[in-house]
Amino acid sequence: SASTAVTLLRVLLCCSPIHVRHRPDRDHVIMNSRKMRVASATALFASLPVVNSRQSATSLVSTSSPLSKKRLPPQLPCSYNNDLPLATSDGDSNACHAGAICVGPGRTYPLGRKPNTVIKSRFVVPSLPKQHDSATTTYYDYLNIFWRAQPAGGYMNQFVPQLMLGNALSNSSHYPDYEPHWIEMDKWHIGAQYFMGLCVRNASFPDGFECDAQTWVPKAATGRLVSVEPGEVVETSFELVEEPLEERYEWHLRIGVVGGGPDRTSVVVSKRPFMGLVESTRSWDEDIYDSVYIGSCLENYGMESADNYPPEWQIDVKISSPDAGSWWRDWRLEGENGCPWQPQTQVDNIAGETWQRAVWRAFL
Repeated sequence: SASTAVTLLRVLLCCSPIHVRHRPDRDHVIMNSRKMRVASATALFASLPVVNSRQSATSLVSTSSPLSKKRLPPQLPCSYNNDLPLATSDGDSNACHAGAICVGPGRTYPLGRKPNTVIKSRFVVPSLPKQHDSATTTYYDYLNIFWRAQPAGGYMNQFVPQLMLGNALSNSSHYPDYEPHWIEMDKWHIGAQYFMGLCVRNASFPDGFECDAQTWVPKAATGRLVSVEPGEVVETSFELVEEPLEERYEWHLRIGVVGGGPDRTSVVVSKRPFMGLVESTRSWDEDIYDSVYIGSCLENYGMESADNYPPEWQIDVKISSPDAGSWWRDWRLEGENGCPWQPQTQVDNIAGETWQRAVWRAFL
């Protein structure tokens, strides 16, 4: 509604310098203090459908995001170097401090090998949390798509352009090793990311790989890191492009400031699954990539009170298919962190034969 848009736009537009610890030869940080026009953001949300489908859930996240502590900095208490859970049902602050809140349709869509499918979202960059720390908190807020198929040698397969803050996996060594790099940020940034998990070679296992939740190795392909400010409108998109002359498909992942141009857009192009690092799979046109999961999350770590959360979050997701289908399902809350002070959630849905729109709002 228009009133919702007005509420979202009551944000502090910060002009202070952005402090980022980075390696000059690898970390590409774009600094820009451009501000959006209030009228354009109001128009973005003025026509949102209202279904008032407030929901709650107690199940663990399973279909909206492949949550993994291996996206956390290795030195943090909640990292993959320890056995602490992602969250606890009683809000135990000694666990992983909240984990994630996610929404999604609760099932796969048969869109993973359909060129001309459109998967995109828009959100307004929220105000900074009242309390956050660039070293000990981690914020990943996003629309993602992923596959659970695990070809020999492959484990995690997630496209996750995202809004980031704190100590976040936001860069990598790029080709050929794709080693993940973490950067400490005290202002919001966006960046495209393909997060991957590879199995460890071990001849004693039947297929030659040791692969489970503890042993797989994280990898990441990342686009440029772009500074954004509260109030700016950000668009995420996933596009499967067919290259007839080369007889292959490639995925284009983008996240950028609406109206910001190429310098404020982050892109990752994947010509092969796992960026070619897994020998057993060579093309996005393989049958195992037909069914794709789509979902949105506030995947935030180091949360100890409501003041650690962004005060508002609203994301408008649009999916369209070149073919009519009966696979559309209403999006709903699929997992929550169990903390009594977590944000409340509302999900509104509307769909046609070839398209779906879901609007998720989280608020304190």
